Amino acid sequence: MNRSSVFGSLLALLIGLAVGAAALSWWEGGRQSMEIEALKVRLADERGQVQAKIKQLTDELNSEKQRREALEQVAQQAQEKAQSGKRK
Repeated sequence: MNRSSVFGSLLALLIGLAVGAAALSWWEGGRQSMEIEALKVRLADERGQVQAKIKQLTDELNSEKQRREALEQVAQQAQEKAQSGKRK
């Protein structure tokens, strides 16, 4: 084998590797773009579920707060009646 054929073979190999790497990069980039879009959709769904759960828990907390305030008011009224009954 002479020097020019070895050089030609190495050049062809390097060009093939460069083209293959570019093709792989393009292929992976497209695949990753699809995965990113799928993850965005999944993230949006999960965010919606979390927001719904936060709203549910906030509503429950507000309901419990109103219940506690009503019980405190009833307890205060009962205490006032008991104190006014002792005075008589």
